[in-house]
Amino acid sequence: MKSFSHLTFAVLVLLTCAQFTLAKNAQTKPPLTYSTFKTVDVPNATATYVYGINNKNEVVGTYSGGDCSQISNQAACGFTYKNGVYTTVACELENETEFFGINNKGEVVGTYSFFGGVSGFIWEGNESCSPIADPSGAATSEAWDVNDSGNIVGFYTDTAQNFDGFLYNNANGAYTTIDCPGAVSTRAYGIRNDGIIVGDYIATAGGPFNGFAYVSGKCITVDYPGSVWSSAKAINKNTRISGWYTDSANAFHGFVEQGGVFTTVDVPGASNTLLFHLNDQGYIGGYFTDTLGVHGVVAIP
Repeated sequence: MKSFSHLTFAVLVLLTCAQFTLAKNAQTKPPLTYSTFKTVDVPNATATYVYGINNKNEVVGTYSGGDCSQISNQAACGFTYKNGVYTTVACELENETEFFGINNKGEVVGTYSFFGGVSGFIWEGNESCSPIADPSGAATSEAWDVNDSGNIVGFYTDTAQNFDGFLYNNANGAYTTIDCPGAVSTRAYGIRNDGIIVGDYIATAGGPFNGFAYVSGKCITVDYPGSVWSSAKAINKNTRISGWYTDSANAFHGFVEQGGVFTTVDVPGASNTLLFHLNDQGYIGGYFTDTLGVHGVVAIP
C-alpha cells in the first residue's frame, strides 16, 4: 500500500508553479451564482442520477425502476435527455448500465457491471457498449469523462484494492496511470479539451478524499474550505471546477470553484446535493435527495 511522504522543496516549487499556471488560465470572471434548478426525473423511475452535460445541454445519467427492468432486466439503465426527450439505454447482457460523461460530439462514456466485475465503456449507439478497461486486467474500471478529442479518464482498482486514475489517449490507444504523488488512491473524473484532469485522492489509508486538478504532471489540491471530504468532478474552458463536499454533519453539498473562490451550490429544500460535470456555460449536472427520493438536477447560473 502506498504511503504519504513529505514533498521536497523542489516539488513544492513545481507545485507552486502549477498552481500559478492554473490560476493564470482562469478567466477574470466573477463567481457564478445559482438560483435556478431544473429537476430531471426519468418517467416512472424510482431514482434518477444526472452526471454529465455538454455544451448542447444534452444530459446523461442513470436511473432505476421505470422501464429499465422491462427493457433489460437490469437494476439500473443509462439515459440521455435533450429538449424534453429521454432516451434510455441498457448495454446488452449486463447487470447495470450507467452513463457518466458526454462530450460535445455526443460520445458517451460510463460503466457497466456484470458477474465478476465492473468495466468502463464508450457508448456507440443503440445497445452497443465497447469496453474500456485498463490493460492490467483490473476487475473494476470506470470511465467517467471524454473530451472532444475522444480522450477518456476514469479509474480502476489495482491489486492492493486501491484506486488508480487513468487517461486513455484516443490518438494512439495508450493508457497512462494518473496517481497523485504519495497518495494511497487516485480517481480521475473530468478532462478538459487541453488535457487538464480533475478528480480526488486519498492521502493516507482510511483518510478523507481531497479534490485535485492535474496540471503538467502535478496534483493541485482543490478542497472546499472546512470540508471533511471534497471531490472535484469537472473543469470547463473558463477554469471553473465543479464537485461536491461533505460537512461535519456528513451532509453533501455541491460547489463551484474558480481562482480560489468557492461557492456552495445546494438545491433548495434538499437534504443532500451532489454535483458532477459542468459545461462551458456553467450548467452543472448532479442529483439531490429529499423526502421523496433521489432526483437528477441541472443547476443553471
